[in-house]
Amino acid sequence: MNLGTGRIVILVALVVVGIVVLANGFPEGSGSVGASTSPTSPGASTSPTGTGSPTTPASPTPAPQVNGVTVMALNGTNVTGAGAAAQAMLVQKGYTAPVTAADAPNKGVTTTTVYFRPDQSGQNKSNATNMAKKYFNSAPVKKLDPTFTGTVPSSVSIVVVVGADYASTLVA
Repeated sequence: MNLGTGRIVILVALVVVGIVVLANGFPEGSGSVGASTSPTSPGASTSPTGTGSPTTPASPTPAPQVNGVTVMALNGTNVTGAGAAAQAMLVQKGYTAPVTAADAPNKGVTTTTVYFRPDQSGQNKSNATNMAKKYFNSAPVKKLDPTFTGTVPSSVSIVVVVGADYASTLVA
């Protein structure tokens, strides 16, 4: 009996592997092969099937871009010209500034923060992270806060709020 049980386990494992291979060998939606009702056995693959290929990453991080990326710098300090200096530096590096720099809604910001607009958040987040790393000493990166609604136009995808940690290095 032990030899028969082993054969059954091997047979079930082969069937599961065959279903996984068939399900992943065809584009999604082209067939009705799925493993949602397939039996499971010890040693069998537990990879999900029918929803996507297990070898394809769910959402790869887009490569950061500079050209065509719209930015706006806001001065969150009492250092005159810190926002304008940050924006001028970013434009010199290849970013686009559709509007002039302005004061942040709140003063007394201690840490420079780079914000990204949540639409196209994968690309915008990648761009913002790259900018923070390269130009602002790995400043925190966050989704654009609703408090900036009246200050930042919708044409801007990345906002830099200059804090006290960086303001004095921008303005001579």
